[in-house]
Amino acid sequence: LIVDEPTAGLDPVERNRFYNVLSELGENTVVILSTHIVEDVKEICTNMAIINQGQVLLKGNPLKIIEELEGKVYQKTIVKSELETYKQNYQVISEKLFLGKPIIHILSDTEPGNHFSPVHADLEDVYFSQIFGNNNNLKTVS
Repeated sequence: LIVDEPTAGLDPVERNRFYNVLSELGENTVVILSTHIVEDVKEICTNMAIINQGQVLLKGNPLKIIEELEGKVYQKTIVKSELETYKQNYQVISEKLFLGKPIIHILSDTEPGNHFSPVHADLEDVYFSQIFGNNNNLKTVS
């Protein structure tokens, strides 16, 4: 069974109901889920792959993949004009606005200092680290 963006436009109740249906189907059938909604993957997939421009960048169990990033993701609220400087000095994997202020997530094997706070990695961090990070080698996490 192949489903493409199956939860787009569903309200939370219907999304949960659909997760349950797909999970039950997945017990006896291979279900291929194509989605940009990372929450869908975490909720129902036992195996996943991140594909960019036709190339598989990462594959494995979502929870184990997240574990691989634990202790390596840090965040900081910055001034918008500083963003390019941070991109030059750190491996910035994502940026978003929260209450009008930019928050960046960086990937670092060591504690970066400079008032960064460690955060628990999630599938969004995994995705962004593969798409925007310096990881261009296929990895399998099992």
